[in-house]
Amino acid sequence: MGRLVATYLPRQPSETVLHKLVEEHLDDFLQHARENYAGPLPKYVEREFRAYLSCGDFSKGFAHVHCIDCDHEMLVAFSCKNRGICPSCAGRRMANTAAHLVDRVLPSVPVRQFVLSFPYELSGLAATRPDVLASLCRIFAEALSLHYRTWAKSAGYQGAQTGAVTFVHRFGSSLNLHTHFHVVVLDGVYVSRGDGVAFFASPGPTREALEALVKRVVLRTMKWLKRKRYVRENIDSTEERTLSPLEALATLAMQRGTLETMRDTEQEDDNETAPKKNGNVVSHLGFNLHAGVTIAAHDDLGRERLCRYGARPPFSLARLRVLRDGNVSYLVKKVGRGRAKHRVMEPVEFLARLSALIPPPRFPLVRFAGVLAPRSKWRALVVPRPPTTSGPSRRAPCVDASRKSEPVAIPDPPSSLTLTTVPASMPAVFAQTLAAQSDAVEIVAPNVLSVAHWNRLGEGQLYAAQPRVDWATLLRRTFDFDVKKCAKCGGRLEVRAVVTAPESTAKILKSLARTRAPPRAA
Repeated sequence: MGRLVATYLPRQPSETVLHKLVEEHLDDFLQHARENYAGPLPKYVEREFRAYLSCGDFSKGFAHVHCIDCDHEMLVAFSCKNRGICPSCAGRRMANTAAHLVDRVLPSVPVRQFVLSFPYELSGLAATRPDVLASLCRIFAEALSLHYRTWAKSAGYQGAQTGAVTFVHRFGSSLNLHTHFHVVVLDGVYVSRGDGVAFFASPGPTREALEALVKRVVLRTMKWLKRKRYVRENIDSTEERTLSPLEALATLAMQRGTLETMRDTEQEDDNETAPKKNGNVVSHLGFNLHAGVTIAAHDDLGRERLCRYGARPPFSLARLRVLRDGNVSYLVKKVGRGRAKHRVMEPVEFLARLSALIPPPRFPLVRFAGVLAPRSKWRALVVPRPPTTSGPSRRAPCVDASRKSEPVAIPDPPSSLTLTTVPASMPAVFAQTLAAQSDAVEIVAPNVLSVAHWNRLGEGQLYAAQPRVDWATLLRRTFDFDVKKCAKCGGRLEVRAVVTAPESTAKILKSLARTRAPPRAA
């Protein structure tokens, strides 16, 4: 399994800058909110902060682990499992989401990333109104589907469908509230062929096609906003109204704030590296669309990296530090010659910005559309399945664009087939483009994970069999680190007990002379 990030190191949340800031200034921030906002903060905001302070705290409970060979003991503290401000839990969710999507959702076909950002007012509206966000996501997904189906119809493919996974981002690169979408789209269409489906790759979008796409999104969005009377209430109206606490936080988090250029401290960003971008960027009335990142058909590691980037946490802990005057500095970008631009905030403003980045409950950050949607009739035909490592050959439908489907024997594990012939009915402008592509048409018969992908997962040992991957498997897959291996003798670790009662935790911690910090490696 190739490493995706640096080697795993046990975390110590109580020693981080973020933990100290929240612990010291949370009460001040809550008091400031009560005195300055029209109503109390949403309960989920305070609950998220309180849970983060207990993340990794041994006094709140832990798992007692021991080695079955040498009886070496260690304690593993519980995590808060939040998806907002906790860097550790958000990082785990990022790796888990990417593993699940690559192993169980995204087929081995070319994919393209579309990034859509919105005007200032609409970005804030989408961050505070779930119905606005859901409608924007639906409008963009339908526009993308229409874009690919229009190409398919001109190429002679009838009844074509495509699919997409949308990652909702509430954050920008400078700790500001910035709602936008990162959409991983199957870069082509599926066409029904007998008992199965065939995938036909699409040529890259032209600038004219992207301009038409973003204009369609703008037109439909404005119609929806006017129909729901959001435009008149939030944009056209000049009457002042009292903002809710959530809207006040969003307004603060969207403001430019104080940006200063300081000496570069060589801080490293621990988030997933952003994919390299090229052209294909268009704008219209404040809507910005980018579509320059693509991943090849059989590059499963590239798809996983792209999904990790889409599901990444809202900020990087490595960019955060406290200045000598007590203010908080967050690295925005490096400007060269040992200088970097930082956002400088007071601690209360910093916590206010973090509050705005916390996604509300029942606010999905990953959404599916088209053939990848949960209720799609096509989903079972296109999502990948694990190969069978033993047993006789199976009978499966062989899909071919030139003849009817007929059953043939497929050995285990079957590999993807390709078809490079171009249908005679396809217009010459598209035929020339597709003929130049080595994997212009992917035949799914059936859609099984490739041998290379399966071997990368340790012959299936690191396969994401469930939407939530267990902690040990995820650590091995992400860091190439076996947490169940005893650091003292190399034996296997097992959980002896799970301790949650306050009296028991205090008694065990006292007997083992443990502190709140996790035990350091010997």
